[in-house]
Amino acid sequence: MNKNLRKIFFVLVGLCVPLGFFMEHDPVYFWWHNIPSLDVIVGGVGALLLLGVMKFVASFASKKEDFYD
Repeated sequence: MNKNLRKIFFVLVGLCVPLGFFMEHDPVYFWWHNIPSLDVIVGGVGALLLLGVMKFVASFASKKEDFYD
């Protein structure tokens, strides 16, 4: 990914959290939906956690390049 596109991406993602405080929300069904931008934060942390788990598992589960030689 181009460095400029990466910067633009992270700026736009970073704007999602503050915008959650100013947007009107649907009626809430669960208590945690009252907290603004919680869905964005939980989604971002969850994605990073999944990436970390994937890297950890790949470190010992992947085969070497010359495995079939």
